[in-house]
Amino acid sequence: MISIKVNNLSKKFKLYGSSGKRALEYMSMGRLNGHTDFWALRDIDFEVPKGTTVGIIGQNGSGKSTLLSILAGVLEPSGGSYEVKGKVSAILELGSGFHPEFTGKDNVYMYGSIMGLSKEEIDGKFDEILHFSELGEFINQPLRTYSSGMIVRLAFSVAVNVNSDILIVDEALAVGDAIFQHRCFRKIREMQEAGKTILYVGHDTEAVRNLCSYGMLIDGGRIIERGDTNSVVNKYYALIAKRERIYNEGNLEERGEIPGEGYDVVYNFVDNLKTAKKKCLQPDYVREQVLEVKSTPRKVIFAHPSSEIEYELMVEPGSSLVFAIGLLPGAWDKMKQGVKFDIDVIYDGVEKNLFSRLLETGKNRHEKRWYNFKIGLEEFYGKEVAIKFVTLGTGEDLSYCWAAWGWAKVIVYRDNKFSNANNSNGWQSHISNLKMGVRFGTGDAEILKVEMLDKNGNPKKVFQPGEEARIRVHTKLNKSIESGFNVGFIIRNKFTDVYVTNAYWLGYDLGKRNKDEIFVVDFIQNLNLGAGLYHLSPASAISYSHNDAVILDWINDILTFEVTSNKRFAGVVDLHTKVEIKNEVTNNA
Repeated sequence: MISIKVNNLSKKFKLYGSSGKRALEYMSMGRLNGHTDFWALRDIDFEVPKGTTVGIIGQNGSGKSTLLSILAGVLEPSGGSYEVKGKVSAILELGSGFHPEFTGKDNVYMYGSIMGLSKEEIDGKFDEILHFSELGEFINQPLRTYSSGMIVRLAFSVAVNVNSDILIVDEALAVGDAIFQHRCFRKIREMQEAGKTILYVGHDTEAVRNLCSYGMLIDGGRIIERGDTNSVVNKYYALIAKRERIYNEGNLEERGEIPGEGYDVVYNFVDNLKTAKKKCLQPDYVREQVLEVKSTPRKVIFAHPSSEIEYELMVEPGSSLVFAIGLLPGAWDKMKQGVKFDIDVIYDGVEKNLFSRLLETGKNRHEKRWYNFKIGLEEFYGKEVAIKFVTLGTGEDLSYCWAAWGWAKVIVYRDNKFSNANNSNGWQSHISNLKMGVRFGTGDAEILKVEMLDKNGNPKKVFQPGEEARIRVHTKLNKSIESGFNVGFIIRNKFTDVYVTNAYWLGYDLGKRNKDEIFVVDFIQNLNLGAGLYHLSPASAISYSHNDAVILDWINDILTFEVTSNKRFAGVVDLHTKVEIKNEVTNNA
């Protein structure tokens, strides 16, 4: 039996640029159009069999809440049709369906009457609702005096005690405390056992995996993935990773000349930042930071004005100074003043300005990009010099002056070849033919193969608890990486991440890696796991700290293995518990 059937469902909202345009359209009786159409949902199709729990996930604004509001009867669709068989109880937006001036008790009776219950039926359920919500004497206070958590307690307690056939939960549990959340999940499992149909929406992917037998991912008002919750959650992770990458890049563009492949780095200013002399207003106003430009991670020196960073070095013959200047994307539309970038060279007590440039994104929107420069150092060949990077604000208000020196180096060319920033070669090159949905990353490294082996190196997919297993990851570098390269993996079951580790966390330095290099990393461990199916997700990254990394290649659930056991215990970990029993010795006086 089908509880919910949706066919080509669409929902359109009218967006007005101002209240005046809304009034103009109204007074013209629609002859003048003052709005634009926004489609919150487009051509949604799905069926939910009776007794199924469906998890719906998606980014904010994807259309999840709009869909549930239509199914709950709160909104009317703009197109298509839907059919709901049975009584629906819904927890939508926080406090929706409740009156803020009514007491909690009054709202219980009002909601129950809307659900078709008589006063006598509500009387019979009231004590259970009050006990579940734990509101106590607050049940007689106006709802406007409740905290968000108290409102959720009341809403959920009522929704699960009105004998509905279908329960709709829209992210409301996110504001409840941990104890109440656990109580709610137990109640949901009881409803599942009773054959109720449940639609659960939330950003808690582990709850979706744990509670739901079927999943749907909505993005841009359309269903882009459906099926097993693991595959849907993995697609969601890839979507979030892509969004984060785009945010970090800020659609950054580069201009100017950049080096190609034919050079040697003789001095890296970012790597030597710790030993440089620094003058700044606050200690964290000058620091190393990682920024992604066109999906490629770059190390930059964040330098909030006013700041000075001074390095001492020997200038080798044939050396050139290459660097970039820019403002971080988050500052583009907020910075009230500009930032002036200067580079000075000090030799034999004389200070000479080598470079000077002013960026003002508020006045010049085209300056929302990175500018690359190359400056010859012929005048200083063979000399010990100090090179000083200076940032200055152009006004009194220095807020949001998030300036940075990008990828600054002293280089010596081997073949005197250069490339343009718009060329596909050079620093911009990277391979990114990865399949989105189960795989994501910058593409600067590529996982070629993953193997699950026994202690003798033979392929194996079924293990006993505690048995030694070797996880072998084959990786190819699509770009040279100077430092921080890392490989790791996640073991997860249907419900949660069981174990996460990587070479960096384990104290292993994979060293500098060259482009086109292929190598193998083995992880050896005892699988002290409970019986069940497990999924393996390998990843490669550039790690800058234990919590800061740029993902190069991540493949979700590429390999599945099983742990079987005749030993009786519950859970995901076998702790190899032993029992000792001793008679207590007492001294009788």
